[in-house]
Amino acid sequence: MDLSKKRLIGLTIAAFILLYLVAPAFYLLLSGEFTPTAYRIFLRINPLSWSRLLSSMKGLDSQTKGMILQLLSNTPETYWSIAIDTIHETPKPMLEDTIYVLSAVNSEEWHLVREAIKLYLAGYTPFTPSSGELKREYVEPLAISGEEPVLDWRYMVYIFTYRLIHDKTDVCEAVKTICGYVHKYLTYDIKFWHRRSPKTLIRQKRGTCTNFSILFVAMCRVMGIPARLLRDNSISPATHAWSEFYLEGKGWIHVDPTAGFFDYPQAYLLKWGYRYHLVKAFSPLKGWIDVTPSYVADYGVLTGMIRLDGESVVGADVSIYYPENSRVLYTVKTGGDGSFKFTVAEGTYILEASYKGMVKTLTVSAEAGKTVNVEINLK
Repeated sequence: MDLSKKRLIGLTIAAFILLYLVAPAFYLLLSGEFTPTAYRIFLRINPLSWSRLLSSMKGLDSQTKGMILQLLSNTPETYWSIAIDTIHETPKPMLEDTIYVLSAVNSEEWHLVREAIKLYLAGYTPFTPSSGELKREYVEPLAISGEEPVLDWRYMVYIFTYRLIHDKTDVCEAVKTICGYVHKYLTYDIKFWHRRSPKTLIRQKRGTCTNFSILFVAMCRVMGIPARLLRDNSISPATHAWSEFYLEGKGWIHVDPTAGFFDYPQAYLLKWGYRYHLVKAFSPLKGWIDVTPSYVADYGVLTGMIRLDGESVVGADVSIYYPENSRVLYTVKTGGDGSFKFTVAEGTYILEASYKGMVKTLTVSAEAGKTVNVEINLK
């Protein structure tokens, strides 16, 4: 080969290299999106994807653009196409949540996240509650603990959860999968005891028992499975929160994503040596509901009336707590006939009635299997 042909080949190779290096920079400068990170990514991805990616980034704030570029920077070449397609197909208001989920899950599951986005937008849920009442009370509401910030978490939690149960047709199998995943995904950390939105929990990956249960309940609800949070209100260092889901034909089933227990309420006594006294479930529509009989074998009933000048008092607050500690375990309002009711473990309690500034207390003992009736006169 003569010298002129060698030079021509060399110049051709140099031209291709120059074009390879200059073209993405020119394209980004022309679109007004040039950054060093964007340039490095555009050097790596197929030029046929450039316009698709840029159209997805158009109109976004710098933070969201940065999140997209960071995601793509860490994406293996095999998954560039699915990442760009998923970002392109996501409605812009939902894009930040989509990127967080893509960052949180294995890239092998991204095709399921993409599928979940389409199903969410179509209004599909894998499971259907057995009644409209269950749906209204334990599927649709955003509030889970009554204490966490109530943000609209449905989209993010849906696309985060669907990939786990997309092939499940049995609700128990789906719930077991969700429980096991939350148990492993979150790290128990007492420093993160504040109640958090499910969206925040997916991002921070840490929490205490209530937060484990908040995320579990949210993941069940977006899949159409009725679920609720429970809390033990006994006074003990082991005070705990867990969950339940509703199974047609059986009712509410115990699930503890913190400990990894499924339908094993005896575990607290058998494994922890911890006996509950008063257990409540949270309904976003009704507030805290007494479910003590489901978890306490030796429970009794404390019931009674609040009276003032011989007349029944409607709407009085009645609280219950231990004699050795004034921390209130539970508070109810008297009904239309002035009555109240508590279901509690066998033991001694203080009942405190209050109404329009008047307060009266009474010490009472609950006996297993028995109902104790009392009357509290405010004057």
